[in-house]
Amino acid sequence: MTTDVILPKEYALVLLRKLADDDGFRHLYEANPVNALREIGVPSDVLASLPSGHQTPIKLAPKNTFQEALFQLIDEVAGVCICHTPPQIQLSMGTASHPGATSFTTS
Repeated sequence: MTTDVILPKEYALVLLRKLADDDGFRHLYEANPVNALREIGVPSDVLASLPSGHQTPIKLAPKNTFQEALFQLIDEVAGVCICHTPPQIQLSMGTASHPGATSFTTS
């Protein structure tokens, strides 16, 4: 079973940009993803709806993975799913099921 929490596109863009460029933010995200999301202003109701385990330390993919996803989201070529376990980005080509939104997905 999959649980999706919708992250508005405005936060997804900031998140991907920081994961692509900002070493300090990447370190914070690896240590505690929820605290990192809080730092970029993700609303508390979205954070509260994340499945358990999102505060667990993780290892991120290389910066260029996030940069490629960012460009595709900007160009509206793909919708983005950011998976916590394993921490990776999955691109959904074509029309996203929730326009203007990004999913945090756990399985």
